[in-house]
Amino acid sequence: MNLFVLIIVGYLAYRFIAGFLFPLFRTTSHMRQQFHNMNREPNGQPGPGTNGAGPSQPPPASKPESSKVGEYIDFEEVK
Repeated sequence: MNLFVLIIVGYLAYRFIAGFLFPLFRTTSHMRQQFHNMNREPNGQPGPGTNGAGPSQPPPASKPESSKVGEYIDFEEVK
């Protein structure tokens, strides 16, 4: 009887480890890898002149846009 209970407990422990802990570990390590890749390379693409390894250089600063959409006109209601 004692051996039977030990076999059942061992089987349940195996199912828990193989069915829950291993996939959980693989998923968290995969998500951590993706998170580090996104932080290292903005927009998920390596910068020009890089092969995807090492830190990438920031893009050159662009000129601010000077296009105006419209002018603010103070509106007063006239009766």
